[in-house]
Amino acid sequence: VATPIGNFSDMTYRAVETLKMVDDIYCEDTRITGLLLSHFDIHTKMHSYHIHNEQELTSKIIEKIKDGKNIAVVSDAGMPGISDPGFLIAKKAIEENVDVCVIPGVSASLTALVGSGIPSNTFTFIGFLNSKDSKRKEELENLKHKTETLILYEAPHRIKETLEMLNDIMPNRYIVLARELTKKYEEYLRGTPKEILDVVNELKGEMVIIISGCS
Repeated sequence: VATPIGNFSDMTYRAVETLKMVDDIYCEDTRITGLLLSHFDIHTKMHSYHIHNEQELTSKIIEKIKDGKNIAVVSDAGMPGISDPGFLIAKKAIEENVDVCVIPGVSASLTALVGSGIPSNTFTFIGFLNSKDSKRKEELENLKHKTETLILYEAPHRIKETLEMLNDIMPNRYIVLARELTKKYEEYLRGTPKEILDVVNELKGEMVIIISGCS
């Protein structure tokens, strides 16, 4: 089940009704999902399901479903399985002939792409680059000749270093940095990596970087 990436008003009616109807909800952080459930007066029992325990819990969740339970999986924000837990349980369910039903909703990557004004006819979703500087630089080097639009996720504490790498590797590329999407301080910054670097020290919040393709 997709959940809002910042603005609770983006929650769909179908998502609310589904989370009320299921027997259990598996989520990354019960505190974050708890706020969402409270807002919509949902009282379904929650369980933690995140990158550190998904290997262990996936088979147990499948067994619950085989015993007749309906289970929902959510991430802290956006679509489960997109740089978040969710892929493993979907794959395992399909292998076990268990129905997988996706309740669609907001995705930060597509929201940023549409708002960027950069061509979206062909694009590649990269997600988070490697947290190690040397590996991240290598990944960007491998991407620099791609002709399609690229979509990256980046954390606030790494954004400056990533922009510096982009300035070294793709200095003339037009990029758009989208942050705090759907929230009060939503912002799109447009220009070269150097132009965005000039104001990066002031930036906070989760970020999406849209990079125009190599021409």
